Amino acid sequence: MKQHRRNCIVLFFILIIGNAFSQAPDAYVVTFTDKLFSPYSTNAPQDFLSPKAIEKRQRYNIPVTEEDIPINPLYINTVTAFESVKLLAQSKWMNYVVIQCDNESVLDLIRYYPFVDQVEKLHLVDYSRFSTSDDYIAHNYHRSQASFDTDTSSLSYYGSAAAQIAVHNGQFLHNHGYRGEGMLIVLLDNGYDRLDSLTLFNALHQNRRLKGIYDAAHQPGYNPFRSGTHGTSVLSVMAVEEPYLFVGTAPRADYVLIRTEMTDYEDILEEYYWVVGAEYADSIGADVVNSSLGYAYFDKTEQNHIFSDLNGKRSVASIAATKLVQKGCIVSIAAGNEGDKSWHYISIPSDASAALCVAAMNSDSVIADFSSRGSSQFLRVKPDITTVGWQTAFCSYKDSISKGNGTSLASPVNAGLCACLWQAFPQKNNREIMDAVRQSAHLSANPDTLFGYGIPDFKLAYNMLLQSAINECEENPGFYLFPNPATDMITLSFSSSVPDNLIKQIVLFDLYGKHLQTFSMKQSSMQIDVSFLSKGVYFLQIIDKQGNSRPLKFIKY
Repeated sequence: MKQHRRNCIVLFFILIIGNAFSQAPDAYVVTFTDKLFSPYSTNAPQDFLSPKAIEKRQRYNIPVTEEDIPINPLYINTVTAFESVKLLAQSKWMNYVVIQCDNESVLDLIRYYPFVDQVEKLHLVDYSRFSTSDDYIAHNYHRSQASFDTDTSSLSYYGSAAAQIAVHNGQFLHNHGYRGEGMLIVLLDNGYDRLDSLTLFNALHQNRRLKGIYDAAHQPGYNPFRSGTHGTSVLSVMAVEEPYLFVGTAPRADYVLIRTEMTDYEDILEEYYWVVGAEYADSIGADVVNSSLGYAYFDKTEQNHIFSDLNGKRSVASIAATKLVQKGCIVSIAAGNEGDKSWHYISIPSDASAALCVAAMNSDSVIADFSSRGSSQFLRVKPDITTVGWQTAFCSYKDSISKGNGTSLASPVNAGLCACLWQAFPQKNNREIMDAVRQSAHLSANPDTLFGYGIPDFKLAYNMLLQSAINECEENPGFYLFPNPATDMITLSFSSSVPDNLIKQIVLFDLYGKHLQTFSMKQSSMQIDVSFLSKGVYFLQIIDKQGNSRPLKFIKY
């Protein structure tokens, strides 16, 4: 595995400073004033968002705004028309481009364009112009919920991954049929070396769960399967499915792999590539984004971050991480491996207020010395949670099972299980799932700077979400569904206050509005067979003879 500078990319092992790297070129951020006269419109999101992304926005009532519209192509073409200018990156969310240019006269000319707001070196940008407020109020769940099921299954099915699954009760989700099917997980990493030939990933390829690869740096000739082993190992923690040898945290999810790292130097430019990757993930409808990367120090010392930068608003990557959550993604980011160094704090972009910053422990719930710390001076709890990232099993580039250390491995443990949890409750939005994960953790009432809210228990998170879903079903007085959740049969009844000749018909819908069955109701109570339904959330629409309707929600368990 190629070594990187210790504070820039969160790696599996406690790294020694590696070989000298070449310096990145001087680059500048050109920020635009507006998106006027753009050929794109919020009324035609299909021009810049995938069908899956649009469907997700609609399902969770997330508006498509001007922020989502691509930069005006005329602005980009005008700025990059000079021979001395090379386009490196761009962000529609923050309305800027990153260019390389060594001609001061050209830079001065660009500054005078009426649609250009600012031209600055990467590390001198005024980040406050990009930051948006995040006034989200967490949903409070009740921890004292009795389990609806007792999990007695053997963990031998998981092979070498058993310990890191069991400590978080991940097997509970899998044994209830939630292994990530239909969920899209996107990785932001440094490369996926040999992924095309490693036999441990056969199931990923044979079942066509690898949906795409994207290079955020747009390097000519880049081969994702011959560059960087880090991403391959991170992916394995979630995606490998070799029963009794190694089974990951989301073995049936779909995956898209994005490269945001440069391998020959460490430069703040990589934070801008991270933004490119985040925007691409949103545009394709990612459900979960995992980033086992972190930034603090660079080859150019003037770019280094300082403690006061760790407020979620002093890096384009941290700002983008929060925007990604606001647009409907669960974002899981490694805290960093600097806990036993002079810089022992979390790294960027895990300081993003809305993202899940993941610390590392071993399977005996002992915090890792190297796991980066939060601070009592932070305005919010960081890290958020702690998962197994010390002596964690993963699949190496040598096509064998290995053990490694690092928050890089802890974050995908969380990301994969979050995908499975959300699969179980698609009616909940991403932030409700993240709230449940935080509140399921063992220190949720008294978080600290080592564990954050603590060690998440995904069985408890499931039960909290299930109870919340049941409570939502109790919104229609006079009508009753029981048992709820249901397995084979469910009973619908109404009280004497509802005339028995009022009901015209009962319609069964799934969560996405698909019409499944229609019933007539001639008595005050009837049983409905739901054994043929898959596990999930459904609605019975009660329609009266005046055409009025009311939904009753139930869980098929």
